[in-house]
Amino acid sequence: MRISKEQRKKNKRKLILCAVELFSEQGYNNVTMKQVSKAAKMADSTVYKYFPSKDKFLLAYHEQVLLDTMDQCLNEKAYDAFNLQEKVQFFLDLYLENLLEHREFVGHSLKILLDTPMAGIHRGFPARNELCSMINDAIDLAIEREEITSVPFQGAITHLMSDAILGIVMYWLKDDSEEFSQTTQMIDLSLSLMMALFKSDILNKANDLAGFVIKSQMTRFFEDSGLIGSLMQNRALGSFARSFR
Repeated sequence: MRISKEQRKKNKRKLILCAVELFSEQGYNNVTMKQVSKAAKMADSTVYKYFPSKDKFLLAYHEQVLLDTMDQCLNEKAYDAFNLQEKVQFFLDLYLENLLEHREFVGHSLKILLDTPMAGIHRGFPARNELCSMINDAIDLAIEREEITSVPFQGAITHLMSDAILGIVMYWLKDDSEEFSQTTQMIDLSLSLMMALFKSDILNKANDLAGFVIKSQMTRFFEDSGLIGSLMQNRALGSFARSFR
């Protein structure tokens, strides 16, 4: 029997939640795929269609939380009216809140993911691409509203910002202060610094300087190429002349 795309999403979400609950209660290494299928009340064969191996649940969980957080942001009526700093702050607050329920599992799962060849996969998974798109849209709107100046290498900056979120999560996982106050302070400071850089035009000046350096080096290269060409030509003529001696 063929099921709808919507039902597939529901099944996948149910399996992720059941697996994470079991991992949290019994430990990742102590849970089998059969236990997951039993908890989800699905056939073993059905579970393997969604997740061929147990480790696939780890990345799927983080992707699901990220997608859910983005949906919450975009469905918040006040979100569009937020400035850039408020949007990033709102997203981070929601994201950490969504991770809080399974905080211990989050730390364990990230350790597994970062200690295996899967560590680089997070760069290509769909949720990260959607996150970069959401950040890029927020930057575009901030430029349009003249909150900040234009941002050179915006694509690279967007990816750096999405990567920084993982760093914030890692910091939060080690934060034992009351109500994670140290993480709150770190985020506030980071966002203030980010906005100061965007508003100061330093990035544009750095871009201009980089462009000047590249152009000057290219000019020098072509000038030197002419000199090198002359030297090579003279050397070739000398070799040709010596062949007749």
